[in-house]
Amino acid sequence: MLSDLVSSTLLEWINSFDLGTTIRSIDQLSDGSILWDTLQDIDPQFFLGELPERSPSDHWVPRWQNLKHIHKTLISYIRNQNDGEVPSGLNISPDLKAIAEVSSTKETNELLKLFLLAAISSPNAEAYITTMQKLSTSTQEGLKDIIQEAQNPSEERLEELDYERNDHTTRRDMPMDPELRFEERVGKVLAENEKLSNEKQELEKTVEDLHNRLARLQENHDTVLDRLTSTEDRLTTLKSGKGDLIPDAKTLESRTRQQEDLIASQEAKIQASQDEIDSLQMTVESLRVKNQRFQKLQDDYDEVKNERDQLSRRANAAEKYRQKLQASHDFEKENIALKNQVKDLQQQLRDTDISQKSSSERDVELEEYRRVLPRIEQDRHEIQNVKKQLEFNNHALTERLQSAEEQLARDEATISELRDRIRELEGLESPTTPGSTTPKAHGTFQRDLDEVGRREAQLKIENEQLRRELEKYTGETSSTAGTTKELSGAGLDVTKFADNDAYRKLQDEYSAIRKKLTDAENAVETTERELSDTKSELALIDKEKLDAVDAANDSSRPEILKMREDVRSLRNKIEELETKLSTSQSFVKEVSAERDALRDLISKKEQEMQGEDQATLEEMKKLLDRVNSSSDGSQLSGTELLRQFAETTERSAENLAKRAEVWSALALWQWSLLLAVLHINQQNDLIKSLQERIQRAEEQEANKEAEKNLMQIIQRQAREIALISSAWYDQQSRLQNGNVSTLRYRHPASTSTNGAEVHRSWLAKQRALVAGSNKER
Repeated sequence: MLSDLVSSTLLEWINSFDLGTTIRSIDQLSDGSILWDTLQDIDPQFFLGELPERSPSDHWVPRWQNLKHIHKTLISYIRNQNDGEVPSGLNISPDLKAIAEVSSTKETNELLKLFLLAAISSPNAEAYITTMQKLSTSTQEGLKDIIQEAQNPSEERLEELDYERNDHTTRRDMPMDPELRFEERVGKVLAENEKLSNEKQELEKTVEDLHNRLARLQENHDTVLDRLTSTEDRLTTLKSGKGDLIPDAKTLESRTRQQEDLIASQEAKIQASQDEIDSLQMTVESLRVKNQRFQKLQDDYDEVKNERDQLSRRANAAEKYRQKLQASHDFEKENIALKNQVKDLQQQLRDTDISQKSSSERDVELEEYRRVLPRIEQDRHEIQNVKKQLEFNNHALTERLQSAEEQLARDEATISELRDRIRELEGLESPTTPGSTTPKAHGTFQRDLDEVGRREAQLKIENEQLRRELEKYTGETSSTAGTTKELSGAGLDVTKFADNDAYRKLQDEYSAIRKKLTDAENAVETTERELSDTKSELALIDKEKLDAVDAANDSSRPEILKMREDVRSLRNKIEELETKLSTSQSFVKEVSAERDALRDLISKKEQEMQGEDQATLEEMKKLLDRVNSSSDGSQLSGTELLRQFAETTERSAENLAKRAEVWSALALWQWSLLLAVLHINQQNDLIKSLQERIQRAEEQEANKEAEKNLMQIIQRQAREIALISSAWYDQQSRLQNGNVSTLRYRHPASTSTNGAEVHRSWLAKQRALVAGSNKER
């Protein structure tokens, strides 16, 4: 950005000179013509003559010659004006080559700074300073900074100038490339040759024009002399009186005077022509000298041209030698590559041997798998038989469950009839013991029924005993109050004992059932986990493996086909088992829901039973209080108290009977739940066994497929190894004989087999044969 500002400042200052043109960019100053006109405007007495190259061509060398001439003259002028010194803030050696070749902005700015210092050091410095004051403010400030920096440079400017001088010296002292030096010399010679040829052509044209003009003037001079001699003869004759006077003598005299004037003018022209001829002769002499110089330059050019031809021939010879060396290196690299390839092929042969050994081991494993396969089939048949047996057992258990439910309904009807008969027999006279009417759970429904029968017999016996006691109590009226107290205390004790015993048994049965329910829940959770694991293992069977197995079905042996059919059948069975498992899971969910409902029902029943027990106890307490009060006041009779006590014990007995029915239903539900858990466990074991068989079958199929692919790879590698080894031996024999001719495969013009065989190498033919054999296979 700073360089662009300095460039714009200096360009505006250069445009202040009367140059007849406007400079818009630094590139216009690279040829030196505008700079030379500027120097002539600065001091026309010092900067005399012309530039070495008046019309520089597009090549940068003539421009460089002009710039060197301008720089040399400018430095000498600045030193003359400043007592042999140059201000320390100026770069006295800018890169003129960079200006001429690429129009470097930085180097052009350094050269224009020298021009600025020369202008303010010239005799017309006041005029230039006045012109600078008419420029823009930014340009004036920029020129002021440049002048101050040139006369009083800073330390940074001095370091920059030292670095540039050292860099320029280093680049100047660096050895130039001979080719660049040769090109520079050729460019100079060509530019000077072109310049001299142009000057010679112009001079030859000038000489030819002068010769033509001289011939014309000579002819005019001869005609004038002839006319002059004839006129003089006529005048002499006239003067002697021998000739006749012409009437128009005056006209003749006037014509004579005109002819004399013409003669004088022609003589003057002849004199001028003679002077011009002399100058042309001098020019011809100088041209002869220049021609001699040109001849010397032509000789130098011829020598340079011959030297260039020799160098080009040497370069061509060196290039050919380099190509030969490169070809030899390429042959060595190819030889090394072939050796490495042979080593790789040998390693591949060893690998194939190892793979063959491993394939034999796999054959042994396959034989073992074949021996194991019948055992697997036998296990499958056994599993099917077990499944059928389980289904049959399930059906039989279902029928037993239905018959047990029917029997339960019949027993409940019988029990209700018996209760009605007992109530009819008892009337409202005999109390019952609640502890003896409560059935106990014994694990199975049949035992519960037997226990209920025994309880009914005991109830009948107790009823007979109660009747006899009532008859006894009716006979003894005097001791009614005491007897009533004893009976009420005994009945209360019996009732409490019976209630506590029944409640303890029910609590034990409830804890056992809850334990079994937790076991069933754990079994269901394990079943679900095993099912998820099974599904994840089945998902691990990749689709690509299945596709590969399906693709290899066509080329497999009958045993593998049979194994695959077995695998498919096993998969179908697994799918069926999964559907059954899903149904069993739904059944387990339903059972879990029923279990939760039963838990809620049991909790409600327990609360109700606790409430009923509490109500019974409160009624017993009230009866005892009333008995105590009746013994004091003797207001109530003994029969009424016994009737109330009998009603209370009957209600407690009914509550205990309801509890026994609830616990029998719970026992039946527990039995069905255990059967469901057993069925689920059996299904899980079957799924595990089928998964193991599928995994073994898939491993066998994968081993078969890998063995088949490996054998194909081994065959292809063996053919390629034989092909490459034969080609390598053939190439080695040809190299030893010294008749190496590289045959390249090209597409023949004809599509026939003979045309293709003509342009193919031996290796290409062998590859074609191998490709054809592969296609046939």
